[in-house]
Amino acid sequence: MPRLRLVATSDLHAHAQPWDYLRDRPNPRTGLVAAAAAIAIAREEAARDGAAVLLVDNGDLLQGAALGDLVGSAGLGPGESHPMIACLDALGCDAAGLGNHEFNYGLAFAEAAYGRASFPVVCANLARADGSALLPAFTILERAVPGLARKLRVGVTGVVPPQVLMWDKALVGDELCAEDMVDALARTVPAMRTAGADLVIALCHAGIAEGPRVGGEENAALFVAQIPGIDVVVAGHLHRVFPGGRDFAHIPGVDADAGRLHGVPAVMPGFYGSHLGIVDLDLEMTGEDGIRVAAARCEARPVPPLAEPAPPAAAALLDLTADVHARTLAHVRKPVGETRAPIDTYFTALGEDRDLALLCAAQEAFVRRAIAGSDLAALPLLSAAAPFLAGGRNGPAGYVDIPAGPLAMRDLAALYPYPNAVCAVRLTGALVVAWLERAAGLFATIDPHAAGPQRLVDPLFPSYHFDMIRGLAYTIDPTVPSRFDRDGDLLNPDARRVRDIAIDGRPLREVDVVLVATNTYRAGGGGRFCGGRLETVFTSTTLVREALHAHVEAEIARSGALALEERLAWRLADLPDTAEILYATGPGARGREPADLVLEDRGLDERGYRVYRHRGRRGP
Repeated sequence: MPRLRLVATSDLHAHAQPWDYLRDRPNPRTGLVAAAAAIAIAREEAARDGAAVLLVDNGDLLQGAALGDLVGSAGLGPGESHPMIACLDALGCDAAGLGNHEFNYGLAFAEAAYGRASFPVVCANLARADGSALLPAFTILERAVPGLARKLRVGVTGVVPPQVLMWDKALVGDELCAEDMVDALARTVPAMRTAGADLVIALCHAGIAEGPRVGGEENAALFVAQIPGIDVVVAGHLHRVFPGGRDFAHIPGVDADAGRLHGVPAVMPGFYGSHLGIVDLDLEMTGEDGIRVAAARCEARPVPPLAEPAPPAAAALLDLTADVHARTLAHVRKPVGETRAPIDTYFTALGEDRDLALLCAAQEAFVRRAIAGSDLAALPLLSAAAPFLAGGRNGPAGYVDIPAGPLAMRDLAALYPYPNAVCAVRLTGALVVAWLERAAGLFATIDPHAAGPQRLVDPLFPSYHFDMIRGLAYTIDPTVPSRFDRDGDLLNPDARRVRDIAIDGRPLREVDVVLVATNTYRAGGGGRFCGGRLETVFTSTTLVREALHAHVEAEIARSGALALEERLAWRLADLPDTAEILYATGPGARGREPADLVLEDRGLDERGYRVYRHRGRRGP
């Protein structure tokens, strides 16, 4: 039977070589180089079966590793290809879609990077402000398939979350407009069929989520699969794996074993090159000239560690990226100074948050200098920050772990890995409360009277939405249900798990007006804090990690080393000792337990996390 094999990557995030730049050590399971070896194997298998092969990428290609930041900050010279684009070209990529992080260095950079690709790049739901297309909505690839009487015409289209215009508003401004992903594809797919597509592949840079469709969803892959005429959905964005696993099995319309969304074959190939999405399609002729899918098999195939010596496909990419890899290593190894204490995120969610205090202080210092002498300087200035590497979708190895001693640029990048700029928003006290309630969704709801073990932290809540605010004192009570769900939708309007909020030693009033130093992602609506009703009153082009670097250098110049003596002034409410509260963190937490926390080490769980029973804090 004629066969087509689709091989998909997604969320590579500028991981080319098998190297962890934040920890400055090899990681043979990471990157497009390791994936290249697996792609070569997938092609060989298809050749043995007499199948044709298409290789596609589903976006979030340009940003996410220090290599991407180095290239993004320097820009591309005349005729220079982005290393990730060059790698996909070398692999024979057939088509690609965009991800939301493509715009983290501005629209001009994204256009320059993708404009030099030799493969078609598609996007159906982004347009320029004047209404003209940013990219073609689709492409049709013609491929000879053994056993078919004519060439197969494969239509490929793509969409990105429309929220990209909020998340990168400071960078793209009003240059782009975005359409709902489902609406855009509902219009595009019939046009693809009219143009002669036998099959339609949707590169949907979005995750799989439950609930009714209301429009404008960030994770719309399940709704995309319901559009008539789509044969395969390649999902992404969430950094998870499909088919397989437990993440989506409970959602109506999802077959996590077979890899189906409302019956449509679908894959989600992890992140950083961890997996390949593979869809094998059995094809048959219909009528005189038609072709349809008779059967499909879906797989999220783990990419094995890169062998030594590297096989030819991987070796070619190692050579192709050798220069930019060397330049990246030189950058991340640049000395910054010293820290007298270790910096880690193992217990940030329990209040051991010197990492957040440092970030907040850096943002606050930058904004305070910038607004000095203006009317804004008369307002109280707070500062909000979140831990980016603190488990969750990053896995048990995804924590900041900086030992006492020398600091390098890679350490600052670990504390703030995204190219967001410093800004400030003006809020009422009521909106500050809403901000804190949204962040407090990190904690699961605890039943103080339950007999069995209960996990304290919701593992599916992104740690980068756990904003803590410097300049306030408050208590979070996880026995109260969360006011918001993981996506920021209002869940329990009357819930108030954040209490006793004080500013300057007095209760915060709803009518108070304050400034909050934050980042452009949050100010642009990222995370849907305060319903997105954020009034930005100061913005800059200075990246948060640049402000962090300057702040750290100033502290070291004053004291000789970074002291890290400050913690933020919030706490978890006391819970009955009879409740068995479990806290999961990275395996490296052993030996880093804060002295004022009462913790019982329960060892590693089946996922590799170190689990503690949390009994609260010592003393008053």
